[in-house]
Amino acid sequence: MKTRIYIGIALLAAGLLSGCKWMGKTPNKDVRNGREVVAVDSRAMINARMSAWYNKDAQVGFPNANSTNGIVKPDVAASWDYVPGVVAKGILDVWEYYQDSAWADAWYEGLCEWGLQQQATDEGGILDDLNCTKVFLGLYEGAKPGGRFENEENAAYFMEQLRRGARGLADHAAKYTIAEGGAAGGWMHKATPDPTKSYWGQMWCDGAYMGPALLAQLLAVGACEGTSLGWNDVYDQFHASWPYLWDEEKQLPYHVIFTDITTNKNARAIYESGHAYKVQRDNVQCTMDEKPSAIYHSEEYWGRAAGWYMLALVDVLEAYLINVQRDDVRCTKELPSAQNFDALREYLTKMADGLVARQDKKTGCWYQLLAYDSTKCATQGIDDTGSPKYTNVSEGGTQCNYLESSASCLITAALLKGSRLGLIDHAEAGKRGFEGIVRTFVRGEEGNYRILGSCQSAGLSHDRNGSAAYYLIGKDVPIQDNAEGKVLGSFLMAAVEYERMSGLED
Repeated sequence: MKTRIYIGIALLAAGLLSGCKWMGKTPNKDVRNGREVVAVDSRAMINARMSAWYNKDAQVGFPNANSTNGIVKPDVAASWDYVPGVVAKGILDVWEYYQDSAWADAWYEGLCEWGLQQQATDEGGILDDLNCTKVFLGLYEGAKPGGRFENEENAAYFMEQLRRGARGLADHAAKYTIAEGGAAGGWMHKATPDPTKSYWGQMWCDGAYMGPALLAQLLAVGACEGTSLGWNDVYDQFHASWPYLWDEEKQLPYHVIFTDITTNKNARAIYESGHAYKVQRDNVQCTMDEKPSAIYHSEEYWGRAAGWYMLALVDVLEAYLINVQRDDVRCTKELPSAQNFDALREYLTKMADGLVARQDKKTGCWYQLLAYDSTKCATQGIDDTGSPKYTNVSEGGTQCNYLESSASCLITAALLKGSRLGLIDHAEAGKRGFEGIVRTFVRGEEGNYRILGSCQSAGLSHDRNGSAAYYLIGKDVPIQDNAEGKVLGSFLMAAVEYERMSGLED
């Protein structure tokens, strides 16, 4: 028997998830985009890029069923990796919205062909790899009883992959959970059994999307049987990281926190380079632990990392609202905590307010480094410690802070989705964001669209110190202008939310 508070939550959930209609005009499809006029929405982008997009600098793709010749395989099939997972999830998010339209069938059929050849990771170590499990959420939605592509055998396979992913998260929690200190209970983003050689003790903003957001969605569909994981594990990840990632003064999140700067060579190198900073007690708004002295944070505020964290909060809160209504699929008797829901919603509100304040007034987009504008620059071979190891800019060149497309897409998707669910009130900022993304970053013509201006990669390790210079000219951060997967997938997530807002259906 539910307590009175859970009855109240269920009513809230029903109200927020009950087909609220966005009011808005159909967007102008003739968007002036620099040198050319581009007419692009989610449908056009998927049709153009289903079988030809980039994972870093390698072109890969998914099978394409949008053909008179049946399913056509891409030249190079995407492998099991979080980047293909982000693209596939973006496509399936769009498909779920438009699934009653026959023209969207080809997207599901192509991804079904790919998904039946994949197997979710059931071992911990790298949360990025586990995140790809989200592909099977959309595929199961289509194959389950009553789904548009109802197929008992396929549905069973996809559910088993969701359960494998849950076992992978359980394995990760058992092996790579921070044991003590202020961030106790938090999952390490990337780790191996040897703490001296891995990213031991690090929690990244990115990991919130890759780990606990996935777990929340698995809990909501009943895919966690056989594990001990529950809603408290979801909340623990945010409660462990938020007090140390969030800069109350700047109203922005740092990219990474470190709980071990002595054993692990990656954290030690960053600390010794002068780009890791001890969290000060006065800046930590929490009473969960009295030992924050072991916690350090990275120096800068990276746009894409902030986008991952905010979208993770939105996805977790959405899964929570679904879960309190669905006794039939709940994995455990544990119900989500209203107190934890309120805490995560407060985190989301703070982050949304902080990022909207950093939205570029001219374009509606966001910068690679959120704390600066385009006047912040770095020169090849020279960072603020005199290090010569940054080599992505041509000889003698300078790279200045730039509007970055993947961060803009992720933040926009979170603002629009969070507003649609009634969790925040930033629909107008999200609308400006998406329209700015199309104007600023989309080029090409029907059948051959590109998305410009995405950072290829970024991380924190012994040779990636997290300085401003690193994020601008580091060895693995070149700007990609070729529809790289992280921006393609996040563009589709933002596009479908914009189309929901505008009331587009066909």
